[in-house]
Amino acid sequence: MSQHSQSQEQVLTAAKQTMAAWSRLIESYDEIPAIYKSHFDQSFGRERDFPHVIWTPALERFPRRTTEKLICDTKEALHIFEKIGHQIEVTCYPYHDVCGSEVGIVLLDSWLTVYGKTSKGEASASKIEVNTTSLRYFASIQRKLRPALDDTGKAQFALEKNKFNVLAKVNFKFMNFGRDSLLPGETVAQFLLQPEIRQPWLTLFGKTFYKTLSLAHLTILTDHELILLQDADRNKDSKLSQYGGVWQYIPLNCIETLTVSEADNNRLTLSIHCQQGRVINRLFEESQRIELERLQSQF
Repeated sequence: MSQHSQSQEQVLTAAKQTMAAWSRLIESYDEIPAIYKSHFDQSFGRERDFPHVIWTPALERFPRRTTEKLICDTKEALHIFEKIGHQIEVTCYPYHDVCGSEVGIVLLDSWLTVYGKTSKGEASASKIEVNTTSLRYFASIQRKLRPALDDTGKAQFALEKNKFNVLAKVNFKFMNFGRDSLLPGETVAQFLLQPEIRQPWLTLFGKTFYKTLSLAHLTILTDHELILLQDADRNKDSKLSQYGGVWQYIPLNCIETLTVSEADNNRLTLSIHCQQGRVINRLFEESQRIELERLQSQF
């Protein structure tokens, strides 16, 4: 084989490996992998309108391998068929019982997590991990997880987005994250930016190494939901992960209480107690106490 042919084969192999990580839309019953068909039939039958169906492959993600899934979306509910070994586990989330969602993007790795009650009445969470290029297939699902509000007009929406412009010189990334996270018709009541919190961990040969206690994060209270934005976790296999982010959206009617408690080293913890026993903690510096108390009172 010539050197040119070998080079072409390597390019094709790399392309195939890349494409193997992509999710794909399933547009007809015949395209559904055989292992899912009996479960699909039990949930939908053949007479209903064909749902929005996405097949997601298993991916090699450190430190584990994800599972293959078939995602079926209807007007009323999100159905997740997960392949575990040779078995299929079925989870259904009626949209009226969803109590939060999370989207994460770190370079080519992305995920969508749904929190809520299943059709069996059980509190649960399901994480769908995909290649970032495939995230566009989930746009309609994300819109249902965060229902549209009454649109007050483009001018008012622009004013709400512009509230984050004060962050331009402090953290341009989170300014954009904040602007992009809003729904039309949503009113921003307050937001708190907390830079990364680190503390000395080890001093060696005159050089001090630091341990990260909390990644940079932005907390946004609107009249509709609590939005939590955070830097993506960094690890040795993804040095550029700080350019990604994690977005959590929690409807206000799914939050039971917000509490502020003392943490180590003169810091504060904001605890968000959600329905079904889910608790989310965020670490803040003592200098944020007044703003945290204001957040509590507004909530």
